Amino acid sequence: MQFGHATPDFGLPGTPAAFDRQRASVAAAVPELRAHIETALAPEGAVVVLLGDAGSGRLALAEVAARELVREAGGSATLFVLPQPPHETSGIASVFAADFPGAGDAEAAESGARVLAGLFADASTTHAVLIAPNVDLYSPIDSRILELVLRDPRVRALITVKQLTSAVERLGVGASRSRISVAPLDIERAGTYLSVLLGVERIESDTLRRWFEIAGGNSYALAVLALSSDGSGALRRSRGTAWTTAEREVVSSEYARVFIDACTPAEIAVLELVAVAEPVTETVLLRSVDAACLSSLFERGLIVSQSHSDGLSLTIGNHLLASMLRAGMSPVRRIQLNDQIFRVLSEELGALDPVYAPERLMRLVVFGIEGGHELPFAWLWAAFELMVRGGDPRLVLNLALAVTVHPGADAMQAGAAALRAYRLARLIGDAGSLRPLLGTMQRLLDDSERAAGMTPMLRTRMTAVLIKQGIWDDGDVDIALSALEVLERSVEAEDDPVIEVVRSTRVQVLAYAGRLRDAACAAPSQEVSSDLKTEWVRSPARAISALILDQQGEVGRAVASAENTRMLSRLGPRARPDFVDMQGFCWLLGYWVSGSAEAARQVLEELVTAASADTHAEAHYSGLVEAGTVLIGVQEARWTDAAQSAERLLERLGRHDSYGLAPLTQAALALALAVLGERDAAVRAIRAAGAQTRGLGQAVGGHRGILALRARQWLRDGEAVAEAGRLADWARAEGLALIELQALHAIAFETRGAHADDLARARALAEAVDEPLGAAYVAHMERIAAGAGVAAVDTDEPEVRMLAELGVWLPLPPAPGLTAREREIALLAALGHSSRFIAERLHISARTVETHLSNVFAKIGVENRDELRVWAARDRAAAAGATRGVGGAPAAPDAAPPPATPPPPAVTPAPSV
Repeated sequence: MQFGHATPDFGLPGTPAAFDRQRASVAAAVPELRAHIETALAPEGAVVVLLGDAGSGRLALAEVAARELVREAGGSATLFVLPQPPHETSGIASVFAADFPGAGDAEAAESGARVLAGLFADASTTHAVLIAPNVDLYSPIDSRILELVLRDPRVRALITVKQLTSAVERLGVGASRSRISVAPLDIERAGTYLSVLLGVERIESDTLRRWFEIAGGNSYALAVLALSSDGSGALRRSRGTAWTTAEREVVSSEYARVFIDACTPAEIAVLELVAVAEPVTETVLLRSVDAACLSSLFERGLIVSQSHSDGLSLTIGNHLLASMLRAGMSPVRRIQLNDQIFRVLSEELGALDPVYAPERLMRLVVFGIEGGHELPFAWLWAAFELMVRGGDPRLVLNLALAVTVHPGADAMQAGAAALRAYRLARLIGDAGSLRPLLGTMQRLLDDSERAAGMTPMLRTRMTAVLIKQGIWDDGDVDIALSALEVLERSVEAEDDPVIEVVRSTRVQVLAYAGRLRDAACAAPSQEVSSDLKTEWVRSPARAISALILDQQGEVGRAVASAENTRMLSRLGPRARPDFVDMQGFCWLLGYWVSGSAEAARQVLEELVTAASADTHAEAHYSGLVEAGTVLIGVQEARWTDAAQSAERLLERLGRHDSYGLAPLTQAALALALAVLGERDAAVRAIRAAGAQTRGLGQAVGGHRGILALRARQWLRDGEAVAEAGRLADWARAEGLALIELQALHAIAFETRGAHADDLARARALAEAVDEPLGAAYVAHMERIAAGAGVAAVDTDEPEVRMLAELGVWLPLPPAPGLTAREREIALLAALGHSSRFIAERLHISARTVETHLSNVFAKIGVENRDELRVWAARDRAAAAGATRGVGGAPAAPDAAPPPATPPPPAVTPAPSV
């Protein structure tokens, strides 16, 4: 084989080995298309035209098919790959100049003869396979040379084009000519393509969806996203799955060279301007762009026009290219472009006041702020009002900061903007903005004249925020509560909504510090106020109340409260997205606690859909939706999925955790890892779950403690009983009936006996817990107390199956030889589930389930499913006695037991934002 000096047709940047991986990936993603190309290329003198957009994988498919044809021909065929068509400014006269000396300098007929002579210079070569990229961009002389070469029946050709031209249509006249379209990959094929490229079994669904939306199925763009994430360290691999940890895809600007390497400096300048300003709709901005450059960029598809409500708009032809151009700009260049765009748009204003032209106003404000201009306050405030329903949090934060510090802002405007900026800075973890904001808010309140210019509601909200921030900053809880008492006395004469701000803040402070009984007592009554504003203010407290009701076992009330409050929080022109997101999480958690997996999944899908519909939804930053995904994975016994989801979420929460979700996520991860047999990692997760991070991890301390306790049970930790006892005592002190009942059940299971007092207490607790939860735990404790299930033939465990249906998965016997997937399948099969059910639950085929089950049978020494159920049931009846009593036996012999987890009520504060 011989190869010309071709640059890959928007192929994978990097080493030849990387391009080889891309070729293999494309071929694996579209095997039927590859077969079609190979069939079309087989006849003597065949010319195959591959039609598709740049980056679609045309050249990769051409090379795979050509290599296969040459391999089958033995040594009688030679492969030649022509270079890309040279740019007119490159100084290269012809595509053929590098590999066929003299070609292109003479007449077409003479040049064609030289090319043919070069193709068959080796006497052993009887056939030549020629790959010609981007023939539609050939010069007239090169098109004529190629036409003459392809008249030789010994030559087969694979030609890639973006569009058909008359010159392309003439190629191969009289020969076997085929035209094959290469379309963008669909999301399923994109997953296959990227899996082969990255050497994993699958791409995590959210990562794949995000990459697919950015790349639009373009294989080059997909490869750039994947390899850029891999190169930057943002890509993670675990259990055969790859995912990215980046909140935003940041692609090295070096990859843009493949797109713009042939562009002149003037053309690159136009591309950068459009990338910053897109979509460019303003006529004045369009007129400022060099027409010749624009025309050239249009021809190459680097800039495209799209329909707009007021006409046409210009955008970069590829989303990824636009991102790369913006990423590659220096801060100085970005400021220059924003300044340039702002000046051009400002010059056309004349007597027009942009305050009355919202679209123009937003463009002026965005480019003005980024360009470092001092803007009229009327512009800033009008834009701030326009963004009240949401938008890019970073953009809104910058706008709110500009309003807060502007000398033209009155006290009300500065205070409202400061509160909005504070909330967004916490949400996205912008500590650099948060700290100065806190000082600004305190100065506004300390200035008596400015404070007098605020409404009581605004003053109270700002004061409450500063008190609550003290809790996030490791402050003393009692000091915060004292400050709230002073604040409440100062607003006694105000309207109910103002007073409710203080009360709602008190509930949050108590719950985030782990004082759940006190928080429950301070929570608002379940009766809904007739004043909608009061209900909006109560929303955070109602969320906390729902979380506590879940742990008390009043799940029905919790779900109803969360759903109703979420509906109310979405009403009005100034709805708070954080309230809506929080209530959505509480709504989902209620169904999760109740064991209603299908209802929980429906809620999750609604939350995901709502977030996906808005690129700038705050749910993308909070981690609440992802936490729901983790919990549902645990509930449905999809342990691998749950572990992967938890690891992805924790990666992000490690950078910023605005809600204090990390401890709960660590506890769920610990259980998933323990079930999968990853003992050391599970022990680390248990330890991390014990961190007393303030926030939701404390407000749901009971759930966190139960998840960690179940992880200990799966690890056969000798301290599991003692830990369960500590958890039961804490839950009793905090009035959390469901958590206490679950802890007592764990003690009974681990000791294979239920003390009469514990059983009586469990029955009393069950009366306060919604059905079927309370009855299910008590029924199993009674079965344990009766000593049933010891006989080898007794595999009927309705109580165990009932608990599993509620998401409570009791440990399997020790089976160190099983893989993670085999453990997942063994757990479900031991409960009597069919292969079809297991396959649907784990998203694998029934045949794969049967294969894994055969391995399970061989490894644990059983013959069939019935014996598998006996194996599991006998262990639940007797083997758990190895941990009888408090610390009565050591943990598994291959590792040390996990450390004791501090009891949930401890209130070590979280690190500051």
